[in-house]
Amino acid sequence: MHPRTARGQAQKARTRAAIIEAAIPIFARQGPDIPVIGDFVQAAGVSRGTFYNYFQTTRELLDAAMAQISDELIAAIIPAVAGEPNPVIRLATAARMFYRKARLDPVFRAFMGSVSGVGHLAVQRAHADLVEAIEQGLVKVKDIELADAIAFGVMVFALRTSNVEAGGQERTREVVRAILNALGVAPELIDQALQVPLPPVAPSSQF
Repeated sequence: MHPRTARGQAQKARTRAAIIEAAIPIFARQGPDIPVIGDFVQAAGVSRGTFYNYFQTTRELLDAAMAQISDELIAAIIPAVAGEPNPVIRLATAARMFYRKARLDPVFRAFMGSVSGVGHLAVQRAHADLVEAIEQGLVKVKDIELADAIAFGVMVFALRTSNVEAGGQERTREVVRAILNALGVAPELIDQALQVPLPPVAPSSQF
């Protein structure tokens, strides 16, 4: 690759990243529907034309922001649960780590609570664990769509409550226990899942 081409691509990547970084706190404060393109243009310090070089709509930008703030976290969580054969314990551990991130990172917490979502990769991984748990008879809810709705619905609304940060580790366990109870997981398996030690928080990412 020609050096000039490489520099141009690097600059484009930096500009795109700058727009996304500027958008995250805006979505966190205002939600997904209120902000307009002018808000992001002003926050990122770019022209409207530059914005349209990367995103055509605020929805595209929201998807990119969600991918950055949530999917990167899930990509870091995956190795931590990869060696666990029990899908319920994988699901519970990942959910605890996700909620811990929200408890420790106010921007992440505000963004997730405001947009009422958990991100594509989080949905994909949790769905796969739920399908496996249903196949193994580890949950009483056999309808996968209902199981998804329970798992994601409880998490999304829990992230919007006022005591996410103040509740500490016990609040994290309460949220995940509520999800597993609603799915019909056996009490002894719930206790086992909630006793699994979480990896230490990485200082740079608070994940």
